[in-house]
Amino acid sequence: MPLQAGEMLAQLDLQGCPVGTVLDPNEPDQSVEEQYFSDWANPLTAPRRWRMASCYRVVEDEGQPVLEHIDKTDRCLVTGEALWADYAVEAEIRQLNAFSQPSSDDPHAAVARSGLLLRYQDLRRYYFLCLEGFERLVLYRREDEAWTMLADSFNGIDRGRYYRLQAVCEAERISCYLDGELLFVAYDEHFPTGKVGVRTNTRSRTASITAQALAGERAAYAGRLNAYEREVAAAAEKYPEPVLWKKIDIAAYWPCGVRYGDFRGAGRKEIILEQRTAAGPRIACMDFDGQVQWEKDYPAAAKLQHTQVHDLNGDGCADFIGIEGDRLRLVSGATGALLADAELPHCGPYRGHRNASVKDYLHSLQPLWPCKIRRTEKAQDLILRDGDGAGTGYSFWAYDENLKLRWRADAHGAWHGMYMWFCDVDGDGRDEILPGYELYDGDGNKLWTMEGAEYIEDSGGAGHIDHAAFGELDGDPSNGPEIGIAGSDPGFFLVDARDGALLRHHRFGHVQGIYAGNFRPDLPGLEMWMGDRWGTYGILNLVSGQGDPLARCEPDNISQGGKAVNWSGDGEELLFLSSSPQAFGLWDARARKVVVPLCQEVPSHWEQVIVEDLCGDARDEISYLSEGAIYIVTQGRSYPSGERIYAPQRRMDISLPGWKVNT
Repeated sequence: MPLQAGEMLAQLDLQGCPVGTVLDPNEPDQSVEEQYFSDWANPLTAPRRWRMASCYRVVEDEGQPVLEHIDKTDRCLVTGEALWADYAVEAEIRQLNAFSQPSSDDPHAAVARSGLLLRYQDLRRYYFLCLEGFERLVLYRREDEAWTMLADSFNGIDRGRYYRLQAVCEAERISCYLDGELLFVAYDEHFPTGKVGVRTNTRSRTASITAQALAGERAAYAGRLNAYEREVAAAAEKYPEPVLWKKIDIAAYWPCGVRYGDFRGAGRKEIILEQRTAAGPRIACMDFDGQVQWEKDYPAAAKLQHTQVHDLNGDGCADFIGIEGDRLRLVSGATGALLADAELPHCGPYRGHRNASVKDYLHSLQPLWPCKIRRTEKAQDLILRDGDGAGTGYSFWAYDENLKLRWRADAHGAWHGMYMWFCDVDGDGRDEILPGYELYDGDGNKLWTMEGAEYIEDSGGAGHIDHAAFGELDGDPSNGPEIGIAGSDPGFFLVDARDGALLRHHRFGHVQGIYAGNFRPDLPGLEMWMGDRWGTYGILNLVSGQGDPLARCEPDNISQGGKAVNWSGDGEELLFLSSSPQAFGLWDARARKVVVPLCQEVPSHWEQVIVEDLCGDARDEISYLSEGAIYIVTQGRSYPSGERIYAPQRRMDISLPGWKVNT
């Protein structure tokens, strides 16, 4: 290579590595990974807790250990830092197959590509120097769905041999080599910095990978890093430091579920502990000094499945709603008595066997949904819906507070999604129902199907909604509410809630989580953070209430987003991520981690995290549940009394703006 490379940045050296499957979360012995892959991420696999099998193994080829990808799916190995800029990358790659197959990331994939990732931004933005099919070497710039060919060379690819691919990135110049000979030079300014790696979507083998800094790069990188750290530190100065407000001992009930609310109609927020016992749920109400105020067992709810806790009868106390056998049942939270009982409806016409109970075809995530689809003071309606292992469904049933069946509705076009959402679209005091790409009124009548929904499957979609933010998003109440839809493989949709018209569509990858809040108070309306899964793990996009992209990042390859947190009280909300140590923290709208909401007294590992205002000043506290205790972290700086403070109202996956005078 004509340019003199300097210090080694990264290397994958498999000499001495034993043959066998690697990078597999099902393997309890991680010694091979720790020795040979410690600096490399495998971001196109599911989170480790899902324990999905690896597609990588080490095999011998001509007496040398090499890394083999065994399937026609996308996989990659990535290392380095986002601010790396000028470097030389090299790998020996043998492509065994000319074809690939469609995936969540690329629903139209057919041709095989194996090669070097250069200036990697995230899983859908990078330069890619690759062997393509058995025909050519190509340099692409990829930006989501757009693959821009910057240069190529038709050489013919022999599956029986390794090719030494080399790329030198220096400012906007990318020089590409094959087996030591310069093939072409391209100039592009889109990605000035980024990580390095290899990627393939077919059966292939990689013998070695190295990345070396060009002369002067280490010093330049240190300067860029220092500047960025100063920028983040300056941005973080406005936010209060986290401090421990309370540590509350709940060991007597541990393990248990924890939430905050008013279970006994006391008119104030308390700690609600729910302990599962053989005799049924045990509910304990505790104040924030750790004193038990009330405790009660509920034998009538002992056998309930798919349980929801909600004040369905409107008496001020939360009730148990659940399914026992083929019965739908309501147990009073005030008395423990069985208040109502109804036979489950019959399934069909699209799910299960005709005239069979729906009990064997209930939604895998949440089949029961308390809601407000009548003009009642409180939410005293209940939706039951069917589903399958993927979370999709076709039918739902509406009940009143006495579990009397009011009506049934069946999907007309696109099937229902992972969850359900509710919003009063027309202002009549009754919520409309969004089970998927269709909207229904409170009487079960279909109002519309989203524009273009009938073509989603044909364009590489899963056909269902994974998540939605349903409410006033664009800041203009005169045009009614909007719906931000996490539509899985097809990406993000912004929809007019009045008629289902499609306002904006972005193919960001498999968008699976979404949360709307006031992340940019300088802009009208709300903004939506959305996170990716399948094939695009961990990419986060911020989009305005009008559907305009605002920011993007990849904090890890696990997260699909998080909740809005009102930390400062000045009108700006932050995104809370807790999927991994590197992502953990509160992030601003410019994708900077500005607060780490921990303090010395809080353990580093916990079982549950709750975001909710507990001190009463409208700012959120963050509760960590760990080893029989609740650690509540709040702001170390008080908010001035008598001043206006931001006080959002949270409803499902949207944080609605509001203000109050702090007392």
